[in-house]
Amino acid sequence: MDREESRRLTFRLPDLRKKELRTKLTASEQQELDKARAVMAETYPNRTSEQYADKVRLMAIRNFTIKDTTRKESIFQKLFKQENSKEYRLHFLNEDEDVAAYTFPFTFGLEIRQLMEDVGLGLDWPKMLPVDDGMSYTDPLEEDDKEWFEAFPDPAWCAAKLDEVKSLEEKAADQSEEMVKAIRWIKTHWENGYKIYADIDPWEDDDLD
Repeated sequence: MDREESRRLTFRLPDLRKKELRTKLTASEQQELDKARAVMAETYPNRTSEQYADKVRLMAIRNFTIKDTTRKESIFQKLFKQENSKEYRLHFLNEDEDVAAYTFPFTFGLEIRQLMEDVGLGLDWPKMLPVDDGMSYTDPLEEDDKEWFEAFPDPAWCAAKLDEVKSLEEKAADQSEEMVKAIRWIKTHWENGYKIYADIDPWEDDDLD
């Protein structure tokens, strides 16, 4: 494999992982993912895992507004006609009550996705759970980040989709107690008006030494 192909696969890996958490990959995408994992394993032989991400963090957020925090255009920007990029932040009424998190291994996230497919939500699950990597709700947001948060599905609709599944908890219990716990957490937070997204934690720099 030449260097250019290795670089391409390395850059493709995050997008493939994000898609994999929401829906099954096509045969060609799976082949790409397998090659990309092999490249990463060869590049970082000290890693014990070939995963791009070891963990998934579900973030549940509600009662927030998106505020424009763009800095005032500087004289330098005016003189040289440089663009003053827009910047936004999420603002919560009560962050202690309006933000919650649930973390589990990436492989368990794939088991949740498979359960959703098995119970008939394979087409809806990608719409129900937005996925990104390194997306912290506390970070400044660019325009596309702002639009991503604004496009989150209605929590009531998400909860209703789970309610449509007969014996969901029993089917989750057939998997494991951890699966029951995760499904209850997701359903309870949707029922209480939280919007949920999945943040895939990429490898930290220290992990790549």
